[in-house]
Amino acid sequence: MRNYFKIVTCFAFVLCTMGVYTSAVFSYSSGPPFGRTGSPADNFKTCNDTGCHNSFVLNSGSAKFSISAPSSYILGETLSVTVSFSNSNTLKHGFELSALDANNKYAGTFNTVDNQTQTSSDGNYIEHTSAGSSQSGNASWNTKWTAPSSEVQNPVTFYAAGNEANGDGSRDGDYIYTITKQVSIGTATPTPTPSVTPTLPPTATPIPTSSPTPMPTPTGCENESILASPSELVLKSGEDGEVKVTLTPIEGCLPEEGEVVTAKINKSDRKRISISPRSATTDVNGEAFFVITAKNKTGNAKVKFRYENLKDTVKVKVIK
Repeated sequence: MRNYFKIVTCFAFVLCTMGVYTSAVFSYSSGPPFGRTGSPADNFKTCNDTGCHNSFVLNSGSAKFSISAPSSYILGETLSVTVSFSNSNTLKHGFELSALDANNKYAGTFNTVDNQTQTSSDGNYIEHTSAGSSQSGNASWNTKWTAPSSEVQNPVTFYAAGNEANGDGSRDGDYIYTITKQVSIGTATPTPTPSVTPTLPPTATPIPTSSPTPMPTPTGCENESILASPSELVLKSGEDGEVKVTLTPIEGCLPEEGEVVTAKINKSDRKRISISPRSATTDVNGEAFFVITAKNKTGNAKVKFRYENLKDTVKVKVIK
């Protein structure tokens, strides 16, 4: 059974049926139903609305539910999109994500990168698997979104719904969240048009010139530096701060998409801050995004970001 923890899943990640019993949960062990992201295409429905997980008002929990993605895209481009929970302490988590254009039509397609997620409805939705829902404390899911190949009405909006579940096997006591993020179409770098060499007049005597020595093409395009920005954050308890980590390749190389950047907090600092996700993949610009959340304990803390042998640190000061 993929849904071995018996969470009564709803919308994108939980079974949205009134009066569902534990036995019914197992009928959805192969994956949750879609259509509960709270988007216009879903008629703004979530499981909180339909009475499945309605112990609390929508978005009333203390956790932070977020979407990390670049602010723009190019037609046909594949982007890294991360959905995450931070400042959470429950046993189970789930999510569902979709993308719509300004006319509320599905835009682009989602793809998985690991066994934590799965797609449905021909890639219009992506959601957690049973493996992906078994994250206690904070949780995050890395996904890939391929932008439409032809232009759609701007902007494209990502709609995500999340379940912060206590894991007790019932539909009670769980918090439901929704969040959106907009991305707009960008401009691709134009391909330079080669200039035309004018034909010399018949009477002109061409002057011999030496042929330029061709520049060698770099063969091991490795990243030579890592930069986390901002380098310092001041956060109040419960406040979030986004950090962008940029990998810069050697001269003559383009940024690499899909490189994995990890984040680590020392044990002594975990009472002050949390980080989500714990690892993220770079987009086409060589950038990965993280969210740091301040906890109740004030003081100084650090987050160390690492890619292979490259490291950088962000200092965080937590105030009341």
